[in-house]
Amino acid sequence: MKKITYLLSLFVLLTAFTCEDEPLEGEFFEETNLSCEIAAQNTQNAAIAFLDVNDDNYTQLCTTYVNALVAEMEFCGDPDGSLQTQLDSLGNCDNGTQQDVEIPGTWLMTAWIGEEAIDLNNDGTESINFLDEMDCYNNETIVFNADNTGVMMSTSFATFMFDILVGTTNEYNYTIECELENENTNISWSQTGNTITIDDGTTVTEGTLNGNQLSLFIPEGFVAFSSDFTVTTIQDLTFVYTKQ
Repeated sequence: MKKITYLLSLFVLLTAFTCEDEPLEGEFFEETNLSCEIAAQNTQNAAIAFLDVNDDNYTQLCTTYVNALVAEMEFCGDPDGSLQTQLDSLGNCDNGTQQDVEIPGTWLMTAWIGEEAIDLNNDGTESINFLDEMDCYNNETIVFNADNTGVMMSTSFATFMFDILVGTTNEYNYTIECELENENTNISWSQTGNTITIDDGTTVTEGTLNGNQLSLFIPEGFVAFSSDFTVTTIQDLTFVYTKQ
């Protein structure tokens, strides 16, 4: 019931943009910043809901996500193509969780989904997908072998610092230091239904398979420090990997 209520609420917000007596023109989208903010928030909410997808609700949650992405592209544009990339990955929402996806192969990290949207690149627009906000972690992969072994490959590492903007208590200016690295971690893995269990010898992590995407929940995966190290911001993360 909670999910149904949420989806109905999101549907109302989305249809509020399209049920006017006159069609919305492109000029309207450019001039109405508030509509862009609402559309972006709808996309973030739909992305979070989609992380809990299962066989029964896949088409419904996927369609809601697609509609939110389309609305955000109309109201906000898509200068870097990231929204179109997300839209393409969803396909036609024909219950991707029932498709047979071969786990062996290379999976590329395509999203960091946080708990709250932030503006890491200081461009005035917050995003709940932190990878959209930085030029780091661009080639992080997991290679699953058919013999249930594999390798997690890390090519970069970021440190996040921030300063509280003068005159505010909850607005920040972030600094990101991205360092290149070449770190490979051997893993073993197993699959039970849509659950993928990954063991790196120290930590066991369970991921959820949604079509060609694998989501891994990382508690306190995002940590940022104030420049004087007196304040720390922590969020749980969901790493999303897409089969290549």
